[in-house]
Amino acid sequence: SHSRAPQYLPIYCLAPSLQPLSCRLHALATYKPIHTPLIYFAKDPENCCTKVYFFRTILPSCTMTSRCSYSKCSTNNNDQAANNTANLLGCSRCKSARYCSTACQKKDWVFHKFKCVSPEVTRHEVHVCSIEAIQSAILSASPGDIVVIKEGAYGNDGQSTLFVNKPIYLWGGEENRDNVVLDCNLVIDESDGDHDGSKAVVVADLFLDGTVTISDNSYKSVTLCNIELKCPNNAPRDALKISGCKGKCLILGCDIYGGSDGVHIASERVHLKRTCIQYAQNRGIFSRRIFTIEDCEVSGCGGYGIKGSAGWTEKGRHNDIQPGPWSSDGPWSSGW
Repeated sequence: SHSRAPQYLPIYCLAPSLQPLSCRLHALATYKPIHTPLIYFAKDPENCCTKVYFFRTILPSCTMTSRCSYSKCSTNNNDQAANNTANLLGCSRCKSARYCSTACQKKDWVFHKFKCVSPEVTRHEVHVCSIEAIQSAILSASPGDIVVIKEGAYGNDGQSTLFVNKPIYLWGGEENRDNVVLDCNLVIDESDGDHDGSKAVVVADLFLDGTVTISDNSYKSVTLCNIELKCPNNAPRDALKISGCKGKCLILGCDIYGGSDGVHIASERVHLKRTCIQYAQNRGIFSRRIFTIEDCEVSGCGGYGIKGSAGWTEKGRHNDIQPGPWSSDGPWSSGW
């Protein structure tokens, strides 16, 4: 029938005789993504000829994902999701994220931009399930490198401390942050590390059973992205403490549970975005510095939602903040 649509085949699915020689040699020689646009072909069912149809940047099949990288995409729940690889559009920079539409790509950018790194950047993979193995990978990494923690549970005593003292990317589970569990405290600073104020620290996609301290650094920025942090609400320490940061500090898409205070802020330029803070023993957020809160929830805390004597700025469509003497529902005006 003339109504049949052409069958689009990525170049790696074609017979070798139909692939350009340079691409065949490259595919055999390396598993790295190819950075130049590759030719897609269309096989016309009517005349059995194969011809060039359009161009698109694609990845070798060994690195392709069959799901849209936007976690809330409805197609990921479709039974046919595993067969949709050929229809996914690849990110032209990192060559790893793939999307079913430009709409999903735009929605995911707020998170993906912190993991959108060229495949040429050196990666250090951690396969041994111990905090010591992660620390060793961090020590061997150079500023700007990526340390990738593979799925598993790391640490079992809750007493260990993992130090990030140089500007690197520390990444956990790609599909689900719960797949990488760290039973330790995390400290991000510059003690005995690389003092490079032009670079950033990004920690993403992890489940942390402990506390996080961000202190005494001159990094351009420190970002916690998609982190679940669980600290006992009767613990003597705050779940997340931020102090002594000269650059920006962004807490994005995180869930923070427990602690004496959920978040203790003693630095300027702190931005909490799309983050949930719950079940702190005292206050959800305690701050003597002005900070920004955007589309966040602060609830279920023993005292009240926020104590911010310097005030704060509210952004976004909705902030659900537990009432208290320093909240928008109390005598102190939000943003004062």
